[in-house]
Amino acid sequence: MKLFKITINEMNKLRCSGEDHLSVKLNDWCIIQRGRFEDIGRISWCGETFEEEEADEDSDPDNELYTIIRKATLVDQGKANENNVRCNSLQATAQKMIKKHDLPMNLVATHLTLDRNLVIFMFMAPGRVDFRELLKDINKALNLRVELRQIGPRDQAGMIGGMGTCGRALCCSTFLTNFVSINVKMAKIQGISMNPNNIIGACGRLKCCLNYEYEGYKILMDSMPRVGSKCSCDGCDGVILERNLLTKRLVVQLDDKRVVEVSPEEVVPLKR
Repeated sequence: MKLFKITINEMNKLRCSGEDHLSVKLNDWCIIQRGRFEDIGRISWCGETFEEEEADEDSDPDNELYTIIRKATLVDQGKANENNVRCNSLQATAQKMIKKHDLPMNLVATHLTLDRNLVIFMFMAPGRVDFRELLKDINKALNLRVELRQIGPRDQAGMIGGMGTCGRALCCSTFLTNFVSINVKMAKIQGISMNPNNIIGACGRLKCCLNYEYEGYKILMDSMPRVGSKCSCDGCDGVILERNLLTKRLVVQLDDKRVVEVSPEEVVPLKR
């Protein structure tokens, strides 16, 4: 059995399985069985096992394993395009209902399944929203099964797209298929300024690219003594003042008041 991740509507990424004889590859469009509904999506990842570190709270909200039925035909893709056009009117109707109920919801996107039996409205909100009455009214107005799904700012940025401070298109809207957890520690280890302009992305969260070189920096850190540790260098004891992970150079303050720049191989750690 083959395992896949399928991108739906450029936002939701669903875990799917397929038979070994299924002839599909990366970026192919496929028909998926989602419970009682059929949908269409593009293969964004394929492999033999799902790595735990690839799990993300914003993507794959159902956390279920769906089934790929077959590869999509041109007729299927044409029907999907028609559904995308129809989503405009569905979203306009939902927007009116949201305004009527005066709910703090920002409707981001609308997705209609391939069989046109389920419509999913994706929205952002500052907190939890009680939309039970809204859901009843939308169901009556559209005569369809309706789901309201709250998404995060990373998903919204990936769908809308834009330019990063690096001058390139946002990673989340081009090649990223999974979001990993990013924290401030990653920036500190890499010596990046804590200025929000340097570490905050277009979505308002920490930049995904902080993770790209993080593991490499951790390896470099483990191979060099820490700042503040005592050492012996050039025949004299001293303390490490600075270290440059990329150039692999250390600045040492010796007991005889000299300040020298050396390589890690030239210092001998001293026990405290």
